[in-house]
Amino acid sequence: MAPLEPLEKVLVSKDFLSTPHGEIDCVTCHGGDSASTDKATAHAGFDPLPSVNNPKKACGDCHEEIVATAKDSLHATLSTFPLVLKSRANMKKWGHTEEARKNHCASCHTGCGGCHVSRPVFAQKGFVKGHLFQKRSDPINQCTACHGSRVGSEFYGQRGQGDVHAAKTAMDCVGCHKAKEMHAAVPKDLKGRYDLKEMARCTDCHQDLQYGSVRDHAIHVGKVQCQVCHSQTYVNCYSCHVGKNSEGMAFFQNQREAETLKIGLNYDPKAPGAGYRFMLVRHVPSDPNMFDFYGKDGFTNFGNVPTWKRASPHNIQRRTWQAANCNHCHGNRALFLSSSDLLDYEKQANQKVVVPDSKVPKRIAKTQKLVIDTSKVRTGLVVDAQWLHENLGKKNVVVVDARSRDAYDKGHIEGAISFDPMKSGFRTSGDAEKPFVLVDHKEVAATLGRAGLAADDHIIVYDQSGLTATALGAVLEWAGATHVSLLDGGIEGWHSAGFHKSTEPSVREARSFNGTAHPELVVDSDALAKLLGKPNVVVVDGRAIDRILGETKHEKATRPGRIPGSINLPLGALIMDNGVLKPPAELLWMLKTYGVTPDKTVITTCDTGLAAADTFFILRYLGFPDVRVHDEAWVNWSRDR
Repeated sequence: MAPLEPLEKVLVSKDFLSTPHGEIDCVTCHGGDSASTDKATAHAGFDPLPSVNNPKKACGDCHEEIVATAKDSLHATLSTFPLVLKSRANMKKWGHTEEARKNHCASCHTGCGGCHVSRPVFAQKGFVKGHLFQKRSDPINQCTACHGSRVGSEFYGQRGQGDVHAAKTAMDCVGCHKAKEMHAAVPKDLKGRYDLKEMARCTDCHQDLQYGSVRDHAIHVGKVQCQVCHSQTYVNCYSCHVGKNSEGMAFFQNQREAETLKIGLNYDPKAPGAGYRFMLVRHVPSDPNMFDFYGKDGFTNFGNVPTWKRASPHNIQRRTWQAANCNHCHGNRALFLSSSDLLDYEKQANQKVVVPDSKVPKRIAKTQKLVIDTSKVRTGLVVDAQWLHENLGKKNVVVVDARSRDAYDKGHIEGAISFDPMKSGFRTSGDAEKPFVLVDHKEVAATLGRAGLAADDHIIVYDQSGLTATALGAVLEWAGATHVSLLDGGIEGWHSAGFHKSTEPSVREARSFNGTAHPELVVDSDALAKLLGKPNVVVVDGRAIDRILGETKHEKATRPGRIPGSINLPLGALIMDNGVLKPPAELLWMLKTYGVTPDKTVITTCDTGLAAADTFFILRYLGFPDVRVHDEAWVNWSRDR
């Protein structure tokens, strides 16, 4: 047989050959003809995904008992999804709906291999460890490769603080979702995943809470879902629409995503482990017209199923803002799902979920007050859409769109200039001797001047998520800008406030920036090393938890890890997905639970200095007087120490 070109090879590690699976002939699982020396005939009948297409043959000979149920599990079949669609559907047009489901919704399922040897098909496949089978699923390359936008982002802190189970005890997905649940066969009449009796529940570990030392458990157990008190805000998706592009590729697009927390009434109290009255609810992206590409009027019975559904966010914290004081929940109408939260087409669907005024728990008159000093908050560092609308056009107000140029061209705030800090040249390249560090102040000032900015302007920065805008705000302060503000909620907040976007580009004449540098706001690794361990210094690492655990690393870092003694506070804890900041009192309370208080010198760090700059800006807004950015960050620390 002629040698294969590199692009034709599938590399299997030698380690695999000494494992139990490596002792089995390849054709036993994959099919084909091992006796042939011709590539085409050797691969006749070859199945690259045997555990998906024929699990009984590929895996059942050795794992008969597991395969007998796993082939009918939720992972393998997604069997509850057609049931939900049928409950909404116009059955006379079910053919259109079923075609759409197969094209857009059925690709998520996986077989044994997608959890034990390779990435699932939905996550672009590929071996995780060179064909070595793993008994325990890989949380990054397998579990959250599919369950990423909600579960993974929440669990590891790309959104919010992350989950205490990961941060404090390094638990992974299998820590709760064990084989018994994952391999369980789905009964034909199963209404939803929460009805699976094998599903993991908080009380599997946390038992007899009503008899413990926590007073609130005795009051709330059996009445309130655990997550109501112990979850953070989570993403809610709206109005998904599907279709195919000109090349026939299937796609879907959500119209809107918002990070919120809502409490609803339990509409299914007979579900296993769900005997409580109040539960968290998450908006699902279902829409009456979501499948219109395949045929109109597919969901004439849309009102049969709620669009605000029971939620179990994977972002558990022992202490949360809504549970920090009784009246953060009791009497707080905004926290409970109301009719005003519903779109017109979903009012009927959510009648059983909405909490009427009469059922919102009453405010408690005699309860200990939570005293939080917000007097030092620098309120001018954040403005809302109404303020900006009223001040647009004033002589010294300059609006900067920190998104990509492509996003800017599709629609921006009228009069805003486009300035993408990711392409500004503010930082050295990833291939530099010191990658990603700020360049000389003169270069930064010259770049800002060419964009038409001056240090004495009132510069308003905004973007989509807040992350590039706050990083730009930090650089502007370091460079000497005297008045920088973040537009709270960014472009989404502007649009939601009812203000229009423009597609007419704006350009300002070049000027001299004339800012005085503030080198004291930045520390390098040598300076940071000397400060470690001092009682009045705290180092805040804004990276996600998977970085801290060493499960992933930046491509330019020489090793995974963290700076000794640093506190991991993911940036998502400080700013929500849509660029909205939580109230200062809530942020200050949360920071205090980490030991991050204004009386200390706070040094922010991350992988490249960007998230550290974001954290810097938000802490300065909250009134912290001594905040500094570790500009060299982990990429350089890992190389030098």
